[in-house]
Amino acid sequence: MALLHLPAAGQAIVYDILLAGKSVGELTISPSRSGDGDHLRVRGAIDTFLYNVVYVSENQFENGVLKASMSSQEVNGKLKEKTNTVKTADRYRVTMAEGQAAVRESAPISHPINHTVTSLYYREPLNMKQIYSDRYGAMCAVQRVDAGAYDVVMPDGKKTRYTYTEGQCREVKSQIAGLNLIFRIRPHSVGR
Repeated sequence: MALLHLPAAGQAIVYDILLAGKSVGELTISPSRSGDGDHLRVRGAIDTFLYNVVYVSENQFENGVLKASMSSQEVNGKLKEKTNTVKTADRYRVTMAEGQAAVRESAPISHPINHTVTSLYYREPLNMKQIYSDRYGAMCAVQRVDAGAYDVVMPDGKKTRYTYTEGQCREVKSQIAGLNLIFRIRPHSVGR
């Protein structure tokens, strides 16, 4: 199953990142499609007086199934965490690194992954109960809270709210690096 709502080839969608109503960065999603596969990429950059955060997540789907995923976060120029997920013959192998600590492997995931946190920028989670967190290397609960609004409960207990209009993600409210942030789609990115 291909993901819905991919913008035209080469067309990036940009979200402003807001802290206390002021722009502190931007998040760009840039998908591509080839044959039976979708490559989803999200890159966010946040610059505040305390933190300079760069977040990147990439997913490679084939026939609607996740084949590989990478998520990394740098804070003030230093790697804070990195998670790699790779589909093997019968499961997913998940490796995680935090800062300079040694890479560790998390518990394998044996069922196919069809949706990730990254894919939420591309597709409304209609009828989904769980999605895969590229960052945490674990499945997360999805809760519909209103028409077009969903909370994703992360393994650390924090909730991130995704809001959609006509199937397009318009706003995300999240806490990252201790900051309450809003990711709001730029007007020229609407209605692709």
